[in-house]
Amino acid sequence: MAAHAHARAYTRSHIAESLLWLDGHPFSLHDYPYMKGIYDIEAPEILLKTSRQVAKTTTAANRIILDSLLRHHFKTLYITPSKDQTSRFSNTRLTKILHHSPLIREALIDPNTTSNVFLQVLKNGSEIALSYASDDPDRVRSISTDSTFIDECQDVDQPAVIPVVRECAGNSDFGYILFTGTPKSLENSIEHQWQKSSKSEWIMQCTGCKKWQYVDSVKSLGKKGIICLKCGKYLNPREGQWYDFNKSFNLKGFHVSQPMMPRNVEIPNRWNRILRKLEGYPSTRFKNEVLGISDAIGARIVSYDELVALCENYYVELPIPAKLMKGIRMVVGGVDWTGGGYDYVSRTVCWVWGLTEDFKLKTLYFKIFPGLNAMEDVRKVARIFTQTKCQVVVGDAGEGVIATAYLREELGAHRVFAAQFGGFERLAKWNKKDRFIIDKTAATDTFMLMLKRGGVIFPDIRQAETPIRDILNMFEEKTRTGRGGATRKIWRHAPTAPDDSLQAMIFGWLAMKIAQGTLEFYEKA
Repeated sequence: MAAHAHARAYTRSHIAESLLWLDGHPFSLHDYPYMKGIYDIEAPEILLKTSRQVAKTTTAANRIILDSLLRHHFKTLYITPSKDQTSRFSNTRLTKILHHSPLIREALIDPNTTSNVFLQVLKNGSEIALSYASDDPDRVRSISTDSTFIDECQDVDQPAVIPVVRECAGNSDFGYILFTGTPKSLENSIEHQWQKSSKSEWIMQCTGCKKWQYVDSVKSLGKKGIICLKCGKYLNPREGQWYDFNKSFNLKGFHVSQPMMPRNVEIPNRWNRILRKLEGYPSTRFKNEVLGISDAIGARIVSYDELVALCENYYVELPIPAKLMKGIRMVVGGVDWTGGGYDYVSRTVCWVWGLTEDFKLKTLYFKIFPGLNAMEDVRKVARIFTQTKCQVVVGDAGEGVIATAYLREELGAHRVFAAQFGGFERLAKWNKKDRFIIDKTAATDTFMLMLKRGGVIFPDIRQAETPIRDILNMFEEKTRTGRGGATRKIWRHAPTAPDDSLQAMIFGWLAMKIAQGTLEFYEKA
């Protein structure tokens, strides 16, 4: 019994309370009983699906520090969607705890070692790299890591970023990854992750009817605290425990909400603050930011009926029928290469546009390849663009950079251009080396408006159904990425809902602008 008690004493939560200081005081989990299980869990992949202001960022900082302390030469990568968010975490959480915890400072901080906002090199050889990636993973591609923390993961384009992040740990014996974020729409990546996770909830037993319950609805909010949905008696969040509602999982997922915090229940002013939010917030915002649950469907600016209205009475085939080429000014192509898949079957899609006499984009041909290896598709795609006599082709230079390079060898450098999505708030810039950098939001906005205004022609709906569904898989969300909490619109798609056809269309549209000489550039350092 004594040996067992001794072993339990040295959990990560115990070490945190023994060594860490926060805001001038020894760190304590007394008012965060639900966090002990999160500190102590050892799992390859963890998800914290949380409301705002429940100590998730402090938890991330503390776990990073403790992992760096307990394993010498341990490498950690921390990512948020924006530079400002990462800088804020580094300065106000990570660095403060490192330097204001006396024993941690003595053990880890070497005054002769240079550290900065984006890199902490510790005395025991451990490293903490801090970076940011919303939809362009290039910034983190060359970082080697044992453990990765992705904060505000709901605002990260996970199909684009996560495969690169996993490769950063490809040579590690650990390869841990922890996601933290506040849910948004039911289509957001964080909800997809939650559905395949352990779905661990903080359950509390009613002292009246003995029913176990957890908070995922406004029905659980009484006038003075959490109430039993069966008998109406108040529940005590201090006496809860974690329970996995999904017994078969690879991802350990914890749901944390503001009502779970004992101080929010025990201090009347804090509970009244929650009730005021219930009255004053829009329903979706309250569910996201207070209850920590997903709600609503992402916004779309074009409907299925509007896209069907763009379909005309013809079918595409090879060779392109002569009657389909009547009145076509020029022919261009775009290709989005398969990335190998991130929880959905990614595909290679090539698209051939013709510019009509009234300057509409007409679909002359398209092909969806179901494979998972882009290199196997290169020659097939090259034959399609050769047979359709494309004057200019644009290929994806993100995960498909190698495939696009081989396509250039097949078709000629004068015909094939590479484009990579980034985030710049303007449409395009040249990287002065080998590719265009395209703002994904600006490009998608412009193309969606072209669809909305009838500037695109599709073949018969029976042939265009799948590409149209790919377009509808994209939805708008607002994300805080700017300085001072400013918001920016971004386009996302659920990991189970591919957007490959839409991206191929957009690359083809960019090819048309290059061929016409109308692609506007801008300079940015």
